[in-house]
This record gives sequence, C-alpha cells and structure tokens, in this order.
Amino acid sequence: MQRIASLKFGLLGLTTLFLLPGMTQAGGPSPEHFLNDSAMVLEIRYCECQATEPGNAPTELRPAFLEQSRLLKVDVDPEGTGFVSSPEITLGFELKARPESPSDFTFKFAGHYDPVSQNVTGTGEVLLTKDQWLNLFSSKHERENNTEYRDVAVRLVSGDL
Repeated sequence: MQRIASLKFGLLGLTTLFLLPGMTQAGGPSPEHFLNDSAMVLEIRYCECQATEPGNAPTELRPAFLEQSRLLKVDVDPEGTGFVSSPEITLGFELKARPESPSDFTFKFAGHYDPVSQNVTGTGEVLLTKDQWLNLFSSKHERENNTEYRDVAVRLVSGDL
C-alpha cells in the first residue's frame, strides 16, 4: 500500500516539475520588452557567401546573401558603444548620431569573422544610414576551381521590432 502511494506522489511530483516551467513563462515578458525606448537595433548578417556583386555599391546586397546569411540583432544606444560575440563573429563598435542628418550615424568598428579556419578581420569608421544595409568587411579567396567568400554586413533599424 505504501509503495503505491509513493508511486502516485512520485508521478504527481514529476508532472508538476514538467508543467512548472511552462506556467512560470506563460505570463512573462517577450525579449523585445527589454529594449530601451530610445534604442535602435543593429542587425549583423554574416555568411560564407558573396554579399555584393562586383562593381555594385556596398549598400546593394545580393538577395542570396540575405537568404543564406546568419543574423544577429543587438540593442544599441544611438550614442554609445557596444560589443557582440558568437562562436563565429565578434564585433566591437561605437555609434554616434550625426546632428546634420538624423538618419545618419558614424559607425566605428573592429571585428572578425572566423567561420572555419579563414579569419576575416575588419576595422574602420563608416557612415551608416538608418534602414540601409552596408557590407562592412569581406574576403575573397581563389582556390583551384572555386572562389570562397566571407562577408559581414550591418544595418541600423528602429528598436520597435
């Protein structure tokens, strides 16, 4: 009799443990809840593929790059510094609004992208226009019968996802 009661309480305890995380998360905020009111989001796309066609502007990204690339989103202050890192990409940056143009920002950066063993590094200061992609840094390696690309692009968008 005691063994049956222990089994029932054991099953009840396990059921409660499995349901408890769902119940505590059900009423919680979404990740976007934690964005600052004045914040913007820096979108970072990176891929072992070609971001732009030769001769095109660095803002004209290929549709294949947008489809194949990985995406990181980072909450940024329009006047601040930031850092983001994943196993493949690391990027440190400083963002400053340009008073003469509300949609333009000075973007100072240092980063590297290392998908396998070909480390691509980029540093610089560029003009970043809100809602416009910019191919930040890239590499092209000619192999015997093919060409390998590694590209990193960024875009600054409003924080209201």
